[in-house]
Amino acid sequence: MDFSQARILIVDDIEDNRDVLARRLRRLGLVNTVQAGDGLEALEKVRAEPFDLILLDVMMPRMNGIDALQALNDEGWLKSLSVVMISAASEIETVVRCIELGAEDYLPKPFNPALLAARVGAVLEKKLLRDINQRQLERLERELAEAWLCQQSMLPTTFPVNPAQLDIFASIDPALEIGGDLYDVFEVTPGLIALAIGDVAGKGASAALFMARTRSLLRAGTLQFHAISGRVPRPSEIIALVNDELGKNNPNSRFVTLFYALLEVATGRLTYCNAGHVYPIWTSGNTVAEVATAPDPALGVIDALDFHDHELVLAVGDRLFLTSDGLSDMQNADQEQFGTENILAEIAARPNASATDLARSVLATAYAFADGAPQFDDITVLVFGRLS
Repeated sequence: MDFSQARILIVDDIEDNRDVLARRLRRLGLVNTVQAGDGLEALEKVRAEPFDLILLDVMMPRMNGIDALQALNDEGWLKSLSVVMISAASEIETVVRCIELGAEDYLPKPFNPALLAARVGAVLEKKLLRDINQRQLERLERELAEAWLCQQSMLPTTFPVNPAQLDIFASIDPALEIGGDLYDVFEVTPGLIALAIGDVAGKGASAALFMARTRSLLRAGTLQFHAISGRVPRPSEIIALVNDELGKNNPNSRFVTLFYALLEVATGRLTYCNAGHVYPIWTSGNTVAEVATAPDPALGVIDALDFHDHELVLAVGDRLFLTSDGLSDMQNADQEQFGTENILAEIAARPNASATDLARSVLATAYAFADGAPQFDDITVLVFGRLS
């Protein structure tokens, strides 16, 4: 590896020692060196310009090497530069303390040219590799942030409904930077709204791509079916279409669970197909219950499957609470699950809440239950209620 451009700060209160180190570094091709006479001067130089490596003497006036190293650590400089301590053989216990404070290595006095070359080379190599890894990490984080923005742009934040007729809220909280959950709300014909929520198996970038494919197939398939056939499709027909398309070019047999419904706004008639997804929760008056139906399979693994339609009618004041299993599966530090019963209880406790308040209340209760434990699955919520 080429370290010729490495910037090195030599810190020693004895000028001859600094000059000896500088000359020997030049023989190694390391010509970009700066000198400081004590810890205070070293800190001033570090704050003023970047360095890759500091050769730091232990015993110095004004500020010794230990105090200088502690200051470098406290100010966060050790994240971007490496420190090699310079010590006499009698100071080895002090050197151990410096290693614990964040120094990479040490050089004993008097300086051995071969040992100097080996240790400086090893430290600079590790520094170079860390820098490469850090740049790659920063690039990945930027790309994931851009991917999340792109993914969010696919999900509606405003809905094609009259707010006096329908109250709707939806949100996604991915477990990683991007997730595999989806929801959608769009108009098929005037007064007929499509609603969907899905959960792709797995997390991360590959799940997000499969999510995007699923959402695009669902919306395009519905609208094109209507445009070509002249009639509104049954949810099961669209689910079957999406299933067959997802099965193509899917060598890893990735699958998605999907709840898909068509709602007649004026009458509250809801026709839906549930392909392996979490049961919806229906609230009507004082009744709060899961809407259990005979299970249909998840999508993407086996083609040419039959799917089934179901129907219910939402009266004025009724709501449907849809979620991915990441909500009920949320765990606390003791690995206890939040569970469906807690979701049902929270919904029952807020019979008159708006869709937004109800969803946020359930989510807040779940996060409080987890109490900071890591979220291991995406959490998506879609709530809608009939107002008139």
